[in-house]
Amino acid sequence: MKKALFGMIYMSSYKIQLNIVDLHDLTILEKIDSPSFVQADSKSQVFEQDMDKICDAIEGFKLKLAEYQIKNYKFYGNEQLIDEMSASFIADQIRVRTGLNIEWLNGGQIVYAKVLSGLKSLNQDITANKYESTYLLSLGSAMINLSLFKNHKFISSWSLPLGPHEIQQLAEITNETPNDPIDVISDYLGAKIDHLARQIKDSSPCSVIIQHADALNAAFLKEENSTNQISREDFDQFYNRLIEMPVADMIQKYHLEPTVAVHTIPNAISIHQFLSLLNVKDIYVTDLSVITGLLMLEGKKSHQKIASNDIVMTSAQNMASWYLVDMHHANQVRKFALHIFDRLRKVHLLSKQARTLLALAATVDNIGSFVNQQRRFEQSAEILDANKLIGLSDRDNEIVSEICRYQTINDDYSAPDIGGHHYRHLAPDIQLEVAKLSAILRLATALDASHRQKIKKIVLSIKTNNHLIIHAKTNSDITLERWSFNKRAKLFEDVFGIKVTLKQEGMNR
Repeated sequence: MKKALFGMIYMSSYKIQLNIVDLHDLTILEKIDSPSFVQADSKSQVFEQDMDKICDAIEGFKLKLAEYQIKNYKFYGNEQLIDEMSASFIADQIRVRTGLNIEWLNGGQIVYAKVLSGLKSLNQDITANKYESTYLLSLGSAMINLSLFKNHKFISSWSLPLGPHEIQQLAEITNETPNDPIDVISDYLGAKIDHLARQIKDSSPCSVIIQHADALNAAFLKEENSTNQISREDFDQFYNRLIEMPVADMIQKYHLEPTVAVHTIPNAISIHQFLSLLNVKDIYVTDLSVITGLLMLEGKKSHQKIASNDIVMTSAQNMASWYLVDMHHANQVRKFALHIFDRLRKVHLLSKQARTLLALAATVDNIGSFVNQQRRFEQSAEILDANKLIGLSDRDNEIVSEICRYQTINDDYSAPDIGGHHYRHLAPDIQLEVAKLSAILRLATALDASHRQKIKKIVLSIKTNNHLIIHAKTNSDITLERWSFNKRAKLFEDVFGIKVTLKQEGMNR
């Protein structure tokens, strides 16, 4: 079989890397790293002081891509440690100097890629896993992520900040005390992990996969294997040696970049505390990474597996459950919204991705009720702005948030409204999409206004005079649904230029 070669350029806060990959089996044929970056003291300096190093590396990557005759490539960058303005400036600099366009990945997209690589470990490398629950403990330049899988299906994910800011804080604290710095770091991290520990209530035996632990990989991972099992005794001996080791010795023994070495002891202490928190029976180390997850998204064979394990929707449902959303109502609204979307494809002309965003919005639009019933949709948007759904770009997260915001139909003049002050400040390329999806979701929400799932089925018919009739199949009293529908229909009629009517039909018809 002819190789399907692909180029993956990935820029982390440590370095920029090119991987030459065969997409048929995701085999990495060649890997080229730039020299490591200088670690910045502030978000505005990340990458900026290394622009010459970055652009020189890219020019070398372009030559390598040409040598392999590869025209199919992607260039991703980790955006977790920089702000939006810096990201725009850096992308422009790179485009002007090299001609390449970078696609920034937010924290949620990074977690998504890590979860995908965790699934690959479970499905291919951990064939003898005996336990229902497996945790993926993934270390990174900005966050530590803990993801839970049950029976090889993604369940949930949590994040703990441990980036340059936290490392600098640890350095300041340990420099000011005569006590053992390891004890101080343990206390600092323990206080952060304690909040997460209260959310993890499952104490059943489990496995844990440790990802992005460079020193641990160097100690235990064989070159021919991407994943290897170690014992708790193996880890404890490694840990006890590591915490007594000077940084210079650590760099030499485990072949670490200096920028990675400063994270190594805090990361090891975090692993130690997580292993104590969980009822861990099997431990695995892996070099499968964010890049592995990104490559899985490129490989055509992976899409079917990804579709059967909808990580993004699971994260949305987790959020809805956390905020005590009525899930029977949310599921009904989502079902109706997607049915309306599918029947009106030739009317709204939106993409498949828009359909996904509509489904997510239908799941989480009512989370704001946990905070404030009166302004619940605005509260939902605020919560979503602060807690991004994993796997979505910043643009898609914003669309989901704004769809939720514009479910408001209050007569209060200060309430957000399509066409109002807040809406006019949205990026022009998302305004129409937000308006169309908000209008569809308003109708779907009205069809279960009582939260009692009275309407079992809907059938749509569009008349030649631009009149949409939604036939509600039910024998119940839907007076509340009809009243809500009439209030919520105006946006749909304004956006699509179609009159819409709700008609009840008995189940025997």
